[in-house]
Amino acid sequence: MKKIITFSLAAAVVLGGAVAINHSYAQENNETIGIDKAKEAALKKVDGVVESVELENRLGQPVYEVEIDKDQKDYDLYVNATTAEISKVEEKIDDDNDDDDNINANKLSSKSLITEKEAIEIAKTKINGELNEIELDEDDGRYVYDMEFRTSTGEAEITIDAETKEIVEFENDNDNDD
Repeated sequence: MKKIITFSLAAAVVLGGAVAINHSYAQENNETIGIDKAKEAALKKVDGVVESVELENRLGQPVYEVEIDKDQKDYDLYVNATTAEISKVEEKIDDDNDDDDNINANKLSSKSLITEKEAIEIAKTKINGELNEIELDEDDGRYVYDMEFRTSTGEAEITIDAETKEIVEFENDNDNDD
């Protein structure tokens, strides 16, 4: 009888540990909703121009920070990366209109720019990984998509000209091509 109890306790400890490890692994490696769904959820809450989307870890949880510009205000929305629930909305008056990081929607409409999806497709010809961050930015008078990917060897960053589709910058942090 003592052996059965000992065996049962040992099995419970092992099983409990396996469940805890699996839960931890599932949280760390859980499939995220992706940037497109995070943008969609954020735009349902605040209908404006998405300036950037970044995958972050907040309080141990994966969260997309979606920055939206609307009516001279900037909004930061925090979207749960596994459920698409919005946990927080921060509203700020856009008082830095001369800042190059802010994209002017009127200037954009007169330009012929590739879509985020096209930019990601171009990036994926150089990078095999998960997109963590994408931002349309104005850099030296031209519009570019700045992207950050998580790869099997670390992180990679790429900048693509939004008009010419040219790869302007590429950096693979853990590239072993010394």
